[in-house]
Amino acid sequence: MRKSKDDYYRAALDLLAEGGVDALTMANLCARLGVTTGSFYAHFVGIQEFHVAFLEQWEAGRVYLLQEQVDCVTDALERIDLLRRIAVGVNHEAESAIRGWARSNPVVAEFQRRVDRIREEVLVQAFVDVGIDDHEARVLARIGLTILVGTQQIEDMVDRERLDALLAEYQRWLGFARDGEAVLGGGVPPTNRRRNT
Repeated sequence: MRKSKDDYYRAALDLLAEGGVDALTMANLCARLGVTTGSFYAHFVGIQEFHVAFLEQWEAGRVYLLQEQVDCVTDALERIDLLRRIAVGVNHEAESAIRGWARSNPVVAEFQRRVDRIREEVLVQAFVDVGIDDHEARVLARIGLTILVGTQQIEDMVDRERLDALLAEYQRWLGFARDGEAVLGGGVPPTNRRRNT
């Protein structure tokens, strides 16, 4: 059966997750999909062009999926819960490999920066929507993104349950109760917010 570009992109994510960027070769892609190099060349000029096309698809998919899911939720607190679930559910092993790749490749680094920037901006807006001022929302969003990125960097295989627990504690620390009520500090230190939850 003829393979589509999306088949190649999905295979690339799997290869990155399993073996890092060194595994992302034409030979490995074709072996994973059970096709010849002729199939690869029917879609892509070469491996470098494939890398760029893959990264474009990865960026667009992350941004589109995130925005689409967030736009479907009108309640501000539910949106923050949704963002936690999305963060837990990403392909962390593949993303970790992309982050490693970005350290030595400026083109990859730019794709990674844009994806992280969108994630952070969506989180900032979610915090603003529950009543946190813009400056504090940006600080808190950066902390949230740092939890995600840091977990990807220190764990070879991300423990999704542990990450979910970390992000749930982060929500609790911010004062967002799970019963649908928010305790907002408006500049009150996080320790004070925690006492009020």
